[in-house]
Amino acid sequence: MKKMVKKGFTLVELIVVMAIFSIIMVVVMSLIDPVSKIYKNTAVAEKTYANANSIQTYLQTHLEYVESVVVATSNNIGNKDGTVTSDEIQELVEDYGKQHFDYIVTANSLSDDNLFDYGGECWVDGHVHVLRCVNSGPDRGQIMHSDYEFTSNNASNDGFTLKSPGSVTETPEINPAFFNARDARYNFSYALGSCKFVNVPIPAGGDSNSTYKALDRDFNYDPSAPEDPENNVFNGTGVSLSNFGLTIVIDKAGKNNLGSIDVSADNGNVYRAFRCPATVQTTPISFTAIINRDNSDRGVIRAFKKDGTEPTAKQQTITLEGNGGCGWSYLTKTSAGEELVSRQIDCNEDIYFIYAYTDEMRPGEPV
Repeated sequence: MKKMVKKGFTLVELIVVMAIFSIIMVVVMSLIDPVSKIYKNTAVAEKTYANANSIQTYLQTHLEYVESVVVATSNNIGNKDGTVTSDEIQELVEDYGKQHFDYIVTANSLSDDNLFDYGGECWVDGHVHVLRCVNSGPDRGQIMHSDYEFTSNNASNDGFTLKSPGSVTETPEINPAFFNARDARYNFSYALGSCKFVNVPIPAGGDSNSTYKALDRDFNYDPSAPEDPENNVFNGTGVSLSNFGLTIVIDKAGKNNLGSIDVSADNGNVYRAFRCPATVQTTPISFTAIINRDNSDRGVIRAFKKDGTEPTAKQQTITLEGNGGCGWSYLTKTSAGEELVSRQIDCNEDIYFIYAYTDEMRPGEPV
């Protein structure tokens, strides 16, 4: 009877097979890893674009129909040290209000049933709003809102007067989940003007396996470079009433918070380097209610009454920057010529908007 012999793999054959499988796995992983990174980067980009679009919608909704607006950056307010106090903001609000709402009257009075009926002159009650786009500190990325109620006169005949300004507080307008969601932590930055990304070196303390970008007008700012606004050449923010934009940058902080880093350049400029993936999006803001006015340089014309005189004049007598009559529409510098907006884009500066809506004006106390 013939003996059956069982044969198996030799050790050499097993080693060869394992080597082949190892090579195949290395090839497969080398193909999968870039695809995985692309997928992750795409997912981050989609989320950051969605967040930027939400902020863009919020800003456009709240600023499009303002009747007049002050634009300022923190380094140009008050003591100009970058630290802005509530008293300094209140001073800006009061200056804004006196330019537009001092001794304003309306020909309506409020009847007993809260209907607007003609019945004589009344002072005007309204609101002055402040939006702050936060670029540094624990609230970085938030948009904070303050609401100051005012009357155009009071018993002391002081003209524009704030009602209980000491009780005004800032409230956050953006959902906190934008900044501290469980799946990722994102950094938000704001800059005036229309900016784009440029490649920059990996900053000290940065992630050596990542690439970094910065805003072109932040990275390349040169105070000695000339500007040519007529040909859209700006060295700085370059914002104006007809060409106003706000740039939003969102980057993923990631492990150990290795997100955006503020860097001191060789020329003395300080710019913010963003670790990729990062999203840059410019929000054009159309001040529709202002631009569609017959004279977009001037504010809304209203009747005013002071010291017992009849409200015969149909516009305020306050002047600023040569625009006589009823104040101004868009302001980035004071009547003394001091800049309220820093020419240099600085992602550490908060951005302020002080504004009012015409449709929030209501008859107040009788004259």
